Formats: sequence, C-alpha cells, structure tokens
Amino acid sequence: MRNAEVIRQWRILKTIEAGRYTSSKELADEHGVTERTIRRDIEALQEAGFPLYDDETGGRRIWRLVDGYRQRVTQTFTLSELAALHFGKNLMSILVGAPFGSDLETAFDKIRGALPEKALPYLARISDLFAARPDPFKDYSKKREVIASLVDAILHQRRVSASYYSFSSRRSKTYQLDPYRLVYWHGGLYLYARAHDYDEVRTFAVERLQKVDVTDSPFEVPRDFNVSEYARSAFGIAGGPPEKVELQFDKEIAGYVRERVWHESQQLEETADGGVVLRLQVAPNFELRTWIKGYLPHVRVLAPASLREELRREIAAAAEAFGA
Repeated sequence: MRNAEVIRQWRILKTIEAGRYTSSKELADEHGVTERTIRRDIEALQEAGFPLYDDETGGRRIWRLVDGYRQRVTQTFTLSELAALHFGKNLMSILVGAPFGSDLETAFDKIRGALPEKALPYLARISDLFAARPDPFKDYSKKREVIASLVDAILHQRRVSASYYSFSSRRSKTYQLDPYRLVYWHGGLYLYARAHDYDEVRTFAVERLQKVDVTDSPFEVPRDFNVSEYARSAFGIAGGPPEKVELQFDKEIAGYVRERVWHESQQLEETADGGVVLRLQVAPNFELRTWIKGYLPHVRVLAPASLREELRREIAAAAEAFGA
C-alpha cells in the first residue's frame, strides 16, 4: 500500500514544530521510509509555504522551523476573527478521530490562549446567547488509516481495493474503486467513487469501509463526469441522475416549506388554497422519499409517477406493519 504522503508530511511538520531537533535519518527511521523520501516531503512542505530550513548542530544536520513563525501566524488574525474561530469549534466535531483531529484541538486551545484574559468572560456571555447544536456525528478514531489512505489515493488519483460492509446485503464485499472526493454531511464522512463492478459512481459511508489498499494503478476522471454536478443532484448525500420532482404541500404545512431553501434547484409556486408546490431537480432516491414521508399526510407527489408509486408501496408496507 502506498504511504499516505500527506499525513506523513503533516506528522513530520509536527515533529519539527515541536522543537525536537531531528535529522532526515531520524525522520526516515521514525516513518519507515528512505531519507530521499523525507527530503521530498520537506521540499513539499517548503513549497506549500512552511518556512523550514536545515541547520548544523553538534556536527549534525537537523531541520528547524523559522523562529517567530508561530507568532506571525497569530498576529495575522484580528480579535473578532479569533473569537469567530473559537465559536466555530463545535461545528468541527466531524474531525474527531480524523488524522488531524488532535491538531484541531490544540489549534483551538491556542486561539483561546491568544485572546485577552479580560475578554474571556465577555465571550462566555456571548456564547450563552449564540450556540450551534452540531448534528449527531460519527466517531472515526478507528478509521485513521482508512481516511489517510483515501486522502492519499484521491490526491494522487490511485485506484483502491476496498472492503465495504453493506447494510442491505448484511455482508462485506471487496470493490475496485476510483475515489473522487470525501464529503461531509450530517455528522458523517462519505466517499464519492466510481465502482468498477457497476461502472457507475456510488456513495460509500466511510465508517463502513473496513479496509482500504491503495494500488499503483492510476485513474482519470472521465471528461463527461463532474463530481460537483453529481453532488448537486443529491437531496442529501447520495447523488445520481436528476429528475424533475414536483411536490404539493397543503396550507397546514406550507409555511415550513417556504421558510427554507431545501435544494439549490428549488422553485416555489403558491396555490389558490394557501398551499405551495415545490419543484426540484434531484435524484429521487431513499433520502428524498424519507423526507417526503416526514410531511405526510400534508404532501402529494405530482411527479414523477415512479416516485409516487414507490412511496405508495412503502406507505402500504408501513400500514401493514402497524396493523392498519
């Protein structure tokens, strides 16, 4: 399996930043790679803008971070920007368990430490006035290697062999995937990838990826496929071929529908009886059907007919299950 270069480079930067005088050989031994690989990693970090340089101490060539770099980073933020970042911490809960999750924790500790002591009680009062409740999130502490491998494969456009557990079949299956993008949605991470078994792009929940091996086989994203367009067709996370969906909500529930933008393609039309018709260009899949059922009995599906019939079957099955 290819080394997760980005994650390794991140860890190298942390080692040097911590002030541990370390040589290329020590870094190579620590990460199980050659000194040549470490030098390439250092060059990549330097090209990314990190001010690293080598110095001679006691007859050894060691790597250092330019003095004062941390202070200059802090000084680039205004007080209001630091406060805004501090308040955004709870919105970052998705990164718990990610390879850089611990770095996020220490980053927010430093942001708080950079704020004036007298400002902290005032900011605490503001926190009582404005709060953000994050979605229930998934713990990725046991998926660090999986996420690192996916990041590496996406960056270098390398095919992966992935073992994935399916709830529908209740078994694991090995897929050959071209990984396109990692996406955050409702507290979870999802992978958009082309599954060679089906020759189509599918959505995979990262927590159900049991093992990911990055191969040496490169891939290209087809010219006629756009990852952003695929994501745009989703009413939630799972994309697919979009269809024209028309839903009519009666006046009892129309106010709740009007007050939100449910999808960027939406169009609203008022009806004479105080209701509203919602038109969307989305993939009519499980996520959309689940959302529609949450508004029963105040919603009707005008189009497409296939969506209406699928909902009719699901509602009939639910009625039978409840003894109706």
